[in-house]
Amino acid sequence: MKRFENKVILITGAASGIGAASVRRLTSEGGKVIIADYDKDKADRLTDELTDAGADVRSVYFTADQLDSCSRLVSSANEFYGRIDCLVNNVGGSKLQRDSNIQNLDIQYFDEVFHINLRCAVYLTQLVIPLMESQGGGNIVNIASISGITADSQGTLYGMAKAGLISLTQYTATQMGKKNIRCNAIAPGLVLTPAALSNLPESMRNIFIRHNSLPYLGEPEYIADTVAFLASDDARYITGQTLVTDGGLTIHNPTVAEVDDLKGK
Repeated sequence: MKRFENKVILITGAASGIGAASVRRLTSEGGKVIIADYDKDKADRLTDELTDAGADVRSVYFTADQLDSCSRLVSSANEFYGRIDCLVNNVGGSKLQRDSNIQNLDIQYFDEVFHINLRCAVYLTQLVIPLMESQGGGNIVNIASISGITADSQGTLYGMAKAGLISLTQYTATQMGKKNIRCNAIAPGLVLTPAALSNLPESMRNIFIRHNSLPYLGEPEYIADTVAFLASDDARYITGQTLVTDGGLTIHNPTVAEVDDLKGK
């Protein structure tokens, strides 16, 4: 299946985790992919690996907190391939030492978190729309988070920024639909990226498994599969939606696991 043959996809935060898994998934179906990441060495290694395997990929240094980096990225992608069929706004994150609960979070950290998680996506969306319009359409996939839908005891700024990304998805879909530009979001739960594995001990991961409806946690490849679906023509009649991909973590009453324990299940 070559759903992305002759399609150009630009992915931010693409050198590892969900981004890298998405690069592999889309190139496996013939896509030409721009690997944009702050870690240029890692992006170059992934580019070399996939090029040796026959994929058409390019790596570009990209830092999400600088608007001029966004401009250079889109210009580079256009120079490489002359079009952008899909933008995947994947870059994001925050440091929980500074992004704690509302009482204790570092307000000086606000701008950095919102620039990385939201402003970057807004500006890249603005930049790719004229290209997509000139070529007859395109689509955008935003990687949000269940943190943008349900609150947590920490990561307050991150959650608010991801809620903004979900709203951006709806506004973009509403305003750009008549230009044949779709926009959807994905809201992952816990995904076992390298960052998650290094920061979450097994005891914490087991808590998530206990509360998931499915008996396992997410892998980057699971989100990449969802990216491939939304980026493809298989999702041609879907726009403005946020697809929650969390193993059923947020679909039920939070007491389910405890009640099941009492019942001996």
